[in-house]
Amino acid sequence: MIRTIIGSFGVFIGFALLFSFATVADAEWTVLREDDILRGDGIEGMLQDVYFMDDQNGLVVGNGGLMLKTSDGGKTWEKMEVDMRPPGAGQRPGGGGGGPPGGGFGRGGPAPLYNIYFIDENVGFITGGRGTILKTEDGGKTWARKIARSDTPGRGGRPGGIRANLMGIQMISETTGFIAGSENTILKTTDGGETWVGSSERARVGETRNNLENILFVSPTTGWVIGSFGTLLHTTDAGEAWEKRDPGFDNNLFGIHFLDENTGWICGQEGLILHTADGGATWNQQKTESYDDLHDIIFVDAMVGWAVGGYNSILHTTDGGKTWTVSNIPGGATFKGVHATDQNHCWTINDWGVIAGYKAE
Repeated sequence: MIRTIIGSFGVFIGFALLFSFATVADAEWTVLREDDILRGDGIEGMLQDVYFMDDQNGLVVGNGGLMLKTSDGGKTWEKMEVDMRPPGAGQRPGGGGGGPPGGGFGRGGPAPLYNIYFIDENVGFITGGRGTILKTEDGGKTWARKIARSDTPGRGGRPGGIRANLMGIQMISETTGFIAGSENTILKTTDGGETWVGSSERARVGETRNNLENILFVSPTTGWVIGSFGTLLHTTDAGEAWEKRDPGFDNNLFGIHFLDENTGWICGQEGLILHTADGGATWNQQKTESYDDLHDIIFVDAMVGWAVGGYNSILHTTDGGKTWTVSNIPGGATFKGVHATDQNHCWTINDWGVIAGYKAE
């Protein structure tokens, strides 16, 4: 993310105060990586998601293909260079590369990266803008771009590429998985994530665009998709058919997390958190005392969970969501992703490049 630096000392001091987590909000939250302006190391970009394999090894992704990794719990971060070109792009006849890795793909440079998903300690995926799908088979050391194609013929009768923003992803077996994205995009793989095929519904002028924000399967056959305007889709046949469900609200829905087939939470616009204890047959609102959009939610057990969102809001519960403690850090940044490995270790990132960590004493 490149921002114009405002020549005002007062504003700069405001930024500095903005991220004084230890003294302003909760003493158990610590800034691990400062705001882009305060840090000033030339590695800038909105951060979109965070994932930790354990309490030491983690990964964050963001705009412009930005990817950072840590091996010390987030104290230090190293930028990773990733070749985001599609398979075969830039290859000359007879072999030979068509440019250096990390150069990105398409106009506008490397695409933004939105979501991190790992199946196990070795195999994982990252989804992003302009149909970006990256796969690793070595625990995130190296990444390769995979193909996303439309299931309808394009110009010349050949299948076109998918250019939607790809968000949530889930594998339901070693070979089969799904991705949800903007413009009602749902993609499916049957070869372990090497190729993905599906459809998008591009909105015309004057039409309302419906974006799918996340997907989660609670079993190989039962899954959920959430999105704009209270979109809630449910499948019981491994994604062959999706049935619309009514969550009771038309707020935009952003994050979803299930502990098991019965117990789950959804977060969304205007501080909304919904909870189900009967596998999604009914959804009940949990009171949060927050007015800010909540973009991600995670639980480590039936009692302990976090949700994060607009205006640097961090919500924490220790009773399954019956009550939430809200920390609102002054300022206008937005926490976009949250991940925890247990009830004592949690991390979150925001769109000003900040990484914060929670460690219970």
